[in-house]
Amino acid sequence: MKRKFVLAMILTLFTLIILMQIQSHLSSAKGSADPIPEDAIRLRILANSNSAADQAVKHQIRDAVNADVRGWVQDLKSSQQAKKVIKAHLGEVRQTVAQKLNKMGLDETFTVKLGPADFPTKMYGGYVYPAGKYEALVITLGKGDGANWWCVLFPPLCFLDFSNGDAVKTDEHQQKAEKHTTQQGVKIADDGNKKSEGEKKDKPEVKFFLVDVIEDIGHFFSHLF
Repeated sequence: MKRKFVLAMILTLFTLIILMQIQSHLSSAKGSADPIPEDAIRLRILANSNSAADQAVKHQIRDAVNADVRGWVQDLKSSQQAKKVIKAHLGEVRQTVAQKLNKMGLDETFTVKLGPADFPTKMYGGYVYPAGKYEALVITLGKGDGANWWCVLFPPLCFLDFSNGDAVKTDEHQQKAEKHTTQQGVKIADDGNKKSEGEKKDKPEVKFFLVDVIEDIGHFFSHLF
């Protein structure tokens, strides 16, 4: 009877150790995988339509506005500071958009807003961000019926390749991002149900980790008997 009790206690301890190790491992992995802070300020640009011409206009506006905002917020330390600075420069953002459109010979209407904006569920660099309202600078060109592009203005992550965390050139980033554009207008983020390479790699990593934990604990108990 006493032997069964001891074995039951050992089995319970064994199970608790495994669960604690797995929880710790998953929490650590999740924390390191998330490149976008919750209080980040995003940039979202909606094209007039999905025509090649309207999408090209969107790219021109994107580059110009992002260059302006990066210069204003690059030395700031908090999203609150960044929001105040961007809000103070909204007039300049509108001027930049108007100048770009004029330079391209377009008489197109547009709106510029800073505040909470609805975002669908997005997959960004292998990390899933739930649908909800996020602080964003939203620029709508014309009817805003085309595919949209989004990135993070603060902290300035618009030109990071989140697949490996390395900075990339604008052209290279654009080519990679455009491959993931969906009919719902998700740029960089793939809103489909396909699993990312990062997600596929996570499962074997957890599996191997579990095997290692079991082997280590097995060795520990083997020395007790």
